[in-house]
Amino acid sequence: MKILEPLRVRDVTLNNRVVMAPMITNLATPEGYPSEEMIAYFVRRISVGLMITEYTYVNKMDARGSPNQLGLYHDELIPKFARLTEAVHNVGSKIFVQLVHVGRKTRRNLIWGNEVIAPSDIPLIEPVKVMTKDDINRVIDDFVKASERAEKSGFDGIELHGAHGYLIAQFLSPATNKRDDEYRDGVLFLEEILTEIRRVVSIPVGLRISATEFDPLGLTPDLVGKVISRVKDKLDYVHISAGRDGPLGGSSSFYYKRPSYLEEARIIRDYVKDLPLFLVGSVTTVEEADKVLEIADAVVLGRQILADPDWVVKVKEGKPIRYCIRCNQLCRLLSTREVRCDVNPELGWEILPPMEKGEGLVRVVGGGLAGLEASRVLSLRGFEVELYEISDKLGGEVNEYRDPYKKMEFGRILQYYERELKRLGVKVRLSSTTEDADLVMIPTESQPKFTQYKGVRILVDSNVYAYQDYVFEWVKYNEVYVTDNIYKGLDRNRAYLLREKYKELGVRFEKPDKVEVIIRDIRREQPSIGKAISKGYWSARSFKK
Repeated sequence: MKILEPLRVRDVTLNNRVVMAPMITNLATPEGYPSEEMIAYFVRRISVGLMITEYTYVNKMDARGSPNQLGLYHDELIPKFARLTEAVHNVGSKIFVQLVHVGRKTRRNLIWGNEVIAPSDIPLIEPVKVMTKDDINRVIDDFVKASERAEKSGFDGIELHGAHGYLIAQFLSPATNKRDDEYRDGVLFLEEILTEIRRVVSIPVGLRISATEFDPLGLTPDLVGKVISRVKDKLDYVHISAGRDGPLGGSSSFYYKRPSYLEEARIIRDYVKDLPLFLVGSVTTVEEADKVLEIADAVVLGRQILADPDWVVKVKEGKPIRYCIRCNQLCRLLSTREVRCDVNPELGWEILPPMEKGEGLVRVVGGGLAGLEASRVLSLRGFEVELYEISDKLGGEVNEYRDPYKKMEFGRILQYYERELKRLGVKVRLSSTTEDADLVMIPTESQPKFTQYKGVRILVDSNVYAYQDYVFEWVKYNEVYVTDNIYKGLDRNRAYLLREKYKELGVRFEKPDKVEVIIRDIRREQPSIGKAISKGYWSARSFKK
């Protein structure tokens, strides 16, 4: 199986061809070094051939884009980063650091009150200062010094973040670089950074770049290929992603076709025949990974490695995989919390001690997601588990979805539980209940039930997930209007694509003159897949017989 074959990136040998994508977590400290929680998070994912850290800012002036983001801006941070690389190396894996200056993709309150800088006067979030030659030289030096610190910290390689509309990409993209000096040729900025880094480090250096910015005026595959052709003698690998500033990007939700960017990557491959090529793009299955490896040398997994850190092991051993459902919720809404995952309640809690062993029979009542997860965890702890479900099938409210896209993706988590509980030997009792329940996992709060309407006008003024679903059914027989509250609480990619799907179906967005049915239900908290699975996990983890 090609995915399990080793891969050399210059003088670094990876155990397999699966790479963990760089993903912001909020697990770093406010000072920018790896916390113990972050170290445990990486160590838990050692089955991949290579891990790439989240974007790591190169100065404490104007380079940062997120709170609690990694930063390699000072020598005093080296021992703290060395603790991370030592932990990863002790368990037999490799780790590269991704270096970034975010340019215009930040706010002044994130960069200590300093000015937001960019190649050109094209603001994104706040007004920008156009970079002078002194600014350019300063930032180049910041990248060089951060690279030196990376090598001293024990990282196996360095990746420059030239994708997703950050500073390097702002220079490279015709849409964001309107300079009238020599840096109108944005590749010059990248060349100078690479030249100077090469002068001071001996570890591999790669580049992440967007194959497309979903903008005809921005980066395109052919343009990216030409960029790489100019700098490939200074690179050890190329990492292809997609996106700039808009809602479309590498972390697309389930409403978007699986964007593995195979055709774009195929164009770029022609320019990069003699360099290892990494490719990311919503890959979750081994079949999708095999398609990527027909073009690229390594497949990059992001959200899937959050959902199931044992993906590589399970591929090798043929065990059930807990698939990412591409919901873009707990892993993406990071403005006020650390990274979490709706289907993997252990994400972000890897530092906790192992679960206590148990023995004896445990009867779980409720075959929804909470009960399924509780049964899984109890079985792993060593209990004999019987799961009772009063209906004739497992899944609870998962079976009620009317949104066909959600039904297809979210249904995969149910399939996982069915296979995994069978593998673990959990005895499932359908159309059954028991008077001797040890753990009751029946939900205390449920989504509203579906009501059919025909031939009426419906106004949906709600953020409740169920009503988002029901619009797909109602619009078949009715005139349906929605307010912006329908997208409240959703990741912007998911919200944008949901709106596009509604447009295709004929859902209306203007204020209606008259309606027969008004659904007004705004909730700050509501039931969700993530809450149900977390309830099952934590209840089973703390269960005492």
